[in-house]
Amino acid sequence: MGHSGLFITGVGTGVGKTITSAAIAHLLKKNGHAVDLMKPAQTGTNGKKPFLEDIGLIKKLSAADTPDSLASPYRFKAPLSPYHAALKENKKISLKKITGKFKQIQKERKSFIIVEGAGGLMVPLTEKQFWPDLIKMLDIPIVIVTTPALGMIHQTLSTILTAEMYGLDIAGIVIVETDKKKHPDIDTKWLEKNAGCKILATLPFTGSINSPKRFRAYAEKHLPSEPFVNLLKKKENSRLQKKLEKSDRQHIWHPFTQMKEWMEEDMLIVDSASGTKLKDIHGNSYYDGHSSYWVNIHGHSHPKLMRSLHRQSAKLDHATFLGLTHQPAIELAEKLVEITPQNLRKVFYSDNGSTAVEVGIKMSVQYFRQREKKRKPKKTKLMALGEAYHGDTLGAVAVGGVKMYRKIFAPLLADTVFAPSPYCYRCTVGKEFPECGLSCAEEMERIVKANHESIAAFVIEPMVQSPGGIIISPPGYLKRVRDICYEYDIIMIADEVAVGFGRTAKMFACEHENVEPDIMALSKSIGAGVTPLAATLATDEIYNAFIGNYDDKKTFFHGHTFTAHSPACAVALESLKLFGDGKLLAKVEEKSARIGDFLVKFEDLPHVGDIRQLGMIIGIEIVGNKESRKRFTPSKRTGHAISMEARKRGLIVRPLGDIMVLFPILESMEDELEDMVNILHESIAAVTGG
Repeated sequence: MGHSGLFITGVGTGVGKTITSAAIAHLLKKNGHAVDLMKPAQTGTNGKKPFLEDIGLIKKLSAADTPDSLASPYRFKAPLSPYHAALKENKKISLKKITGKFKQIQKERKSFIIVEGAGGLMVPLTEKQFWPDLIKMLDIPIVIVTTPALGMIHQTLSTILTAEMYGLDIAGIVIVETDKKKHPDIDTKWLEKNAGCKILATLPFTGSINSPKRFRAYAEKHLPSEPFVNLLKKKENSRLQKKLEKSDRQHIWHPFTQMKEWMEEDMLIVDSASGTKLKDIHGNSYYDGHSSYWVNIHGHSHPKLMRSLHRQSAKLDHATFLGLTHQPAIELAEKLVEITPQNLRKVFYSDNGSTAVEVGIKMSVQYFRQREKKRKPKKTKLMALGEAYHGDTLGAVAVGGVKMYRKIFAPLLADTVFAPSPYCYRCTVGKEFPECGLSCAEEMERIVKANHESIAAFVIEPMVQSPGGIIISPPGYLKRVRDICYEYDIIMIADEVAVGFGRTAKMFACEHENVEPDIMALSKSIGAGVTPLAATLATDEIYNAFIGNYDDKKTFFHGHTFTAHSPACAVALESLKLFGDGKLLAKVEEKSARIGDFLVKFEDLPHVGDIRQLGMIIGIEIVGNKESRKRFTPSKRTGHAISMEARKRGLIVRPLGDIMVLFPILESMEDELEDMVNILHESIAAVTGG
């Protein structure tokens, strides 16, 4: 089956939504399809049964027999918006309840569901949610009903712009004459061209709503059934799939991908996204268990973020930050300084995680050069952890400890010394925490003692080495290495690119041990998955070392074309507002505890060696032998096989070798998180025989 339903909205009240809903319902029934009806929130009712309002009229005219309890979940007496009508009766509308009724109809009655809204798209259902929020949850296309009265063009185009802003799928426009008077001619070709969608029909005024038989004849005469019947058909995009696959293989080189294998595998071509789900070109949905590479916080196509992007793009798309500035960048910098550790006072913008780290490295080396006032300063080396990954620019690769990524570029890389990672499951000295006394930190200090005169900066992902394998630091480790950096005059760069912005149930991972780094690199979730953006924050002490006359050559000669991209800064600001003074973080903490409960059952799988979690970052290490902790042979690509199995079951995850990573969107609902965990559990069991 194709779409599960159709939402009938309008340019306002009294434009013919009910007539249109009834006509479409009848045509589909006449073509042999099971049809059910919903009016999720009916206002202006008499408060009595049987229903005599819109939903009752649609049922009467179309002969649909949807039970009243499913057809009209909410009914209010006041002729107001659903939100205000509910408020008047001291009630609240739950979009989750409405979607639950929708799914119940789908499951029990296996029908196509026509849903009629109230008023126009931007009528509120709750204090903060409108009809498009519900439509996105229902995942159905819309028909826009308009009427040929004065203001019709403005109202129709405005409704379409609103629908597009929310990313709604517009099936077309139906024009309904709501009275007998002669209406001005409509230039339908012009309207279709400027609206960007098809006019499906013009329905003349009808007085036959009291006669179902006459009304059905009217519907058959004036409304074509084909566009609506087509909505029920499963998307047949096999030709499009083959065409796009061929073009992709001819022209695209994918990141971190062995292209020989890519050429041999089926491609998942993503078409759209909403909330926690991605949808492919065939209409299949998948949980985004990867947060689209750890960037999405609030869910795909969040309306407030979309509005912010549209608004700022229309006002100022881009202006260079070299010699100019703008309000969104200034206000975002103020906010970043407010929410990050107190010692970080200056913000340098770039556009991705690698560049954010690169900026921090270059700042550190130049800082010591200018502080020491020597042509050949001593402090030019870098320090990082053995399993570290900090990005793909040469500076970032230099502080990456994963040999596979750095070996080929070794001749180009800065001089870096490495300390052992706090990888408790595979401790390099074979000890157990806490009896080990943080031996990994002791080893780091030994290396620092031998090299501190030449080390400028130590780069670390606080609490969780994410790309290194979701390696979670034991308690006290982060604080200990911060103290070592203080003692030996080494700049500590906190790479919060992956772990920042609530991922660990704190706004920033450094907060778990009250650590204040000298430099902090931010990216990924700073743009909430909507826009690329990065920022590197530094202390006043570091910043002041770059202040001087032009001839002093202390300027930080570094920058990017899209530095402080105006729409990106606006989206980032809006994203931070959505954290709601700690409300989102409190929810993440609660959800993290529930995820921990869900993960317990993985312990029984014979090839799950270790389960690691901090906040909503989860790593599950798959091993060939649980007792010896021996890994599977890399050529088996066990992690990849599990991720492909999970995809079949409706979950997108990307492994790190044989470590399965679940990095869900923070706004995921508890039942969605449980679904994701269950799918991952089933997939591991299916592939490894657990």
